[in-house]
Amino acid sequence: MDLNFFSATNAHKAWKKRLHDCVSGSGNTLDPAVIALDNRCDLGKWLYGIRDSRPALSTDTSQLFTRLFDEHAAFHRVAAGVVQQAMTHQQKEALQQLQAGGDYARISNQVIGTLGELYLKRREFGMD
Repeated sequence: MDLNFFSATNAHKAWKKRLHDCVSGSGNTLDPAVIALDNRCDLGKWLYGIRDSRPALSTDTSQLFTRLFDEHAAFHRVAAGVVQQAMTHQQKEALQQLQAGGDYARISNQVIGTLGELYLKRREFGMD
């Protein structure tokens, strides 16, 4: 499975708005148990597919891949936590997670940054 790195980046950026809308009550109700699953989105499917196929990667690329794998899982856990806070009437705390310096903002930026770094190594995954 190939990954469109730009779509994956945009999808992760779009989560901030979805979470903000959920917290503010203007969006769809989200299920934290589903959000916590890191293998259902396109990026997660790709990450698990690569992990399971074990391609021969350079040490640098392997480290980047492992970092993205871990950051992506953390992203899903933190996003689920934001929804859980919203559901338990902790809107202020949930919104703080979305602001600069919040856990969600931090891990989201890490995922996007590492995804960009891995994009530069895409040929090792057989992608042009």
